[in-house]
Amino acid sequence: MLVRPAALVLVCLATFAGASSASALNGARRHVAQCNAHRSHALKVTRRVLVWSKHSGTDPDSGGQLSTLYACLRPAGHSSAIGQRASSGAEYPGNVATTDLSITGTLVSDLFTTGLASQAACFKYDPTNPLCATAASQTARVVNLATRRSLRQPLAGAAVAYAFASAGAIAWEAPTSPGTAGSPLMLQAVGFDPSSLKKGPIETLDTGDLGSSLRFTALTLEWINAGQPESVVLTTAS
Repeated sequence: MLVRPAALVLVCLATFAGASSASALNGARRHVAQCNAHRSHALKVTRRVLVWSKHSGTDPDSGGQLSTLYACLRPAGHSSAIGQRASSGAEYPGNVATTDLSITGTLVSDLFTTGLASQAACFKYDPTNPLCATAASQTARVVNLATRRSLRQPLAGAAVAYAFASAGAIAWEAPTSPGTAGSPLMLQAVGFDPSSLKKGPIETLDTGDLGSSLRFTALTLEWINAGQPESVVLTTAS
């Protein structure tokens, strides 16, 4: 789908980021197969978990190749869809992306982004439109393959840094004013129960000239503000 007239950019924002990718991912969740049978398509493998990808058609928004990512417990667990990736088409980048993939025990975490083609179209045809900066959206995801429970946490703005702690927390940095050059960054975090994946409230931990690096050691989060190291111990949700 190619949108050229600038007057259609707002329509583009709704169309590209709409139900196409979400419905495809929901449909993919019904895939059933024994886990180890997919090792030839593996992206990451641990002793207990396999994350693999499968070509799932064409990205309707960019025209590029669409792939669905699955995770399963080895050797014969059910495969659950955890994200999608799309390659660039002739004019726009793939509309969806899955990054920051991490496996610890039976927990799988990633960062899912959708609306990238919409954002590219907006910046191309209406670059001063303030909606361009927020046309793409991100969601942090955690799946416990042993309990078949999942956590989804929408992130405000485009995260410039993301960190996952299997002990029970996620954290991210994003601009306080998306699309504004030199906007200060805001550090936020959410604690969760590693078994039930019940999450607590979003905590705002810091704002300012934050470095684009976050690191967890257990539940201790470390970051940099104006060149100075900072840290805090987070708590899991009860």
